[in-house]
Amino acid sequence: MNPKMLENWMNEGQVTLPQVLVKNYTVVGLNELEMMLLLQIQSFAANAEFFPSMEMLTERTTLRLEETIKIMDSLLKKGMIAIEQSQDASQMISERYSLAPLWGKLAALYENIEAEGRQEKQIEKQTNLYSLFEAEFGRPLSPMEAEMLSAWLDQDETSPELIKEALKEAVISQKLNFRYIDRILLNWTKQGVKTVEDAKRVAEEFHQNGKTTQTIKKEEVKKSAGSIPLYDWLEKRKG
Repeated sequence: MNPKMLENWMNEGQVTLPQVLVKNYTVVGLNELEMMLLLQIQSFAANAEFFPSMEMLTERTTLRLEETIKIMDSLLKKGMIAIEQSQDASQMISERYSLAPLWGKLAALYENIEAEGRQEKQIEKQTNLYSLFEAEFGRPLSPMEAEMLSAWLDQDETSPELIKEALKEAVISQKLNFRYIDRILLNWTKQGVKTVEDAKRVAEEFHQNGKTTQTIKKEEVKKSAGSIPLYDWLEKRKG
């Protein structure tokens, strides 16, 4: 290739479009003809021609003038582009095409994608949490147990990681029941525990201070048949 020709091409500049647009133009509601006109608008803008006429746009495509007008009108109505006005020092008003509305749509798209991704991860964590509880209990969870687990997640907004840590404490203490785990979580809430690191720190301090992970106070155990005692996870060892 003639080096001079290549130099001339490079001097013409380049037209770039974000990869996110190229990958997702159909998702935001664009078709190939609309994409080509957007590319031409960007090309004109790169040469300081910010408001090319319909004729100028048509000359660079295989479209007829009426087709160009129709597509540009569609881009405006769909909120893909906007026409902005500005006034210079001499009070002259000029117009330009802006792709800001399109960038806004793409930003919203990615925010939704990220939100959906977070939701999917949360659902996966919850599913794994149910499976973990069933594995530790060695049986399917009862409807009441499943409801309590859901309440920790949805109503109390306790993280799955923190619930796992409470389950671990219950397993270590050989007090594997939901009331007991609920008591652990309640005590952690009172102590301002928000993360697994917080929980481990509290548990470590608990053990270092000569406390047991769970202590049953006999006077707090309900005597009625069928009642489930609530254990104070952070009760000091007596004697």
